[in-house]
Amino acid sequence: MSDDSEEACLVRPRSPSLSGVSAGRMQYTQGISGSQLQTHNSSNNGNTNNNSGNHHSTHSQGSHSTARGSQSESGELIDYSDDVILSQFHADAIKQAGFGKFQLIASIISGLGLTGHAIQVYAVFYIIPSAEVEYCILDTEKNWLGSITLLGMALGSLLWGGLAGRAGRRKSLLSCLAVCGVFSAIAAFMPTYGPFMMARFCAAAGIGGVLPTAAVYLSEMTPVNYRARILGILGAFGVAGGLVAGALATITVPATGQKVILENKEHFSAWHRYLLLSTLPTFASILGLFWLPESPRYLLENSREVEALTIYQKIYQSNRTRGGYSLTELELPGTRTHRNLPTSVLQEMATSVMLFFGGFIQLFNKVNFKRTLLLFAAWSATIFVYHGLTIYIAEFSKSTESENYYRNTINKDNMSYENTDFNKSIENIVYTNCRFVNCTFRRMFISHVSFNNCSFQDTEFTNVKTSRTQFKFSSLEDVGLIDTDLTERHFVDCTMNNITTLRLVSTCDRDFEYNIYLDSLWKSHFGALLPGIIFMLMVGEGSHRFGRSRSASTI
Repeated sequence: MSDDSEEACLVRPRSPSLSGVSAGRMQYTQGISGSQLQTHNSSNNGNTNNNSGNHHSTHSQGSHSTARGSQSESGELIDYSDDVILSQFHADAIKQAGFGKFQLIASIISGLGLTGHAIQVYAVFYIIPSAEVEYCILDTEKNWLGSITLLGMALGSLLWGGLAGRAGRRKSLLSCLAVCGVFSAIAAFMPTYGPFMMARFCAAAGIGGVLPTAAVYLSEMTPVNYRARILGILGAFGVAGGLVAGALATITVPATGQKVILENKEHFSAWHRYLLLSTLPTFASILGLFWLPESPRYLLENSREVEALTIYQKIYQSNRTRGGYSLTELELPGTRTHRNLPTSVLQEMATSVMLFFGGFIQLFNKVNFKRTLLLFAAWSATIFVYHGLTIYIAEFSKSTESENYYRNTINKDNMSYENTDFNKSIENIVYTNCRFVNCTFRRMFISHVSFNNCSFQDTEFTNVKTSRTQFKFSSLEDVGLIDTDLTERHFVDCTMNNITTLRLVSTCDRDFEYNIYLDSLWKSHFGALLPGIIFMLMVGEGSHRFGRSRSASTI
């Protein structure tokens, strides 16, 4: 960098600089060229001209430009608000604060929030069987349990991503975690499907804001050289949330369909308790965030330099046991100029919306378009693999277990049962050309049983629950159906004479699947997610040691 271009970036301190450099040679101005300032200044020309009384800039080829500032007699800049220089100042200030205990505690607290985020996503796989029974959900409606979560996350990420730039990183992270936790708890008490879905959507909107705000917050609290490592830890917490969701499910949620049916008679069934327990990491993160400060980068942007200095000092003291932070108030950057501040709530909302869309459009200008496109492609591929792998694992484990189940089907042909009491559950059996005379089926489950061309005489079914059971081409005479879920759809091309049906009228006539395979689902998630945790930590450490580009190319 030439002397002329360097001098254009310098801010004259009012005390000796941090590294023993002479006054007017601040450490945080190194690495910024005059061309960078010229670029940023040109975008703020209109604002500069409107405030020429307090802020001067020169535009000749050999002179130096500023976004907003005034010059001393020697030509040194005394005050500035250029975002590039502000970013460089923050990078140097946080670097001097160091890396250590503070960042690790912050990553754990923020990571708990991301763990809660992942739990809410994975919880859907474990609550579907129980919710299907209690809410009498159709097969087409079951898919919306997962879709509503992803839709809410997409909208929430846009909402809280913009709010983090206006209200503060910590405040936005607190609000989105609070929305997620509160509405997740509310969903656990919802008695019907509609209100439950609304509560889940609101919780998902909070979930969507956790990842972007937590990542930005941690990045701004961490020196540049250590950000990859700390974000790797944050990502590991997120993947671990899937394991926590499965572990909680194995403890609280019924593992078989029969247990789901029996347990559903309780007023506050197990899957409701599971949803409440799944909010614990979220609320733990909220409590921890009350201990953490706001991002100093955000405070600098909003002319709260003294508060930012206090936070730098706090980070330094947490990471080091001796000495004091050498940066003082006299070396802070100048106050940023704010123009046309909103004077009402509506104006504030309109300003926020305009700033959001203005920043969004800048992502697609000539300078940022290629970078935006590459990052969008990389992030889309990552999310596709993450959620796609999750869904694929769930379906694959279910399909594998189902194939093994039907491979062990028992066939019973040409058998006769007389005066027999069936009081133990029967499943996965095919009866063909069998006779049942004066038999009783009492207090039992009949799952995946097919009666083909069978005859039933003087037979009684009492307190029987069925799943995937049918009577095909069979004859039934003097048969009693007492307190069962057997209806016309269970009898296909059957001859029925003198059938007695006594049961309570049910508003839900669904053929629920008792084979839910939650244990195998948990094992599959464990086998896939545990390597994911190790991978996230290795990527973070590799990026820290070898550089981000090299690590990305290796992957």
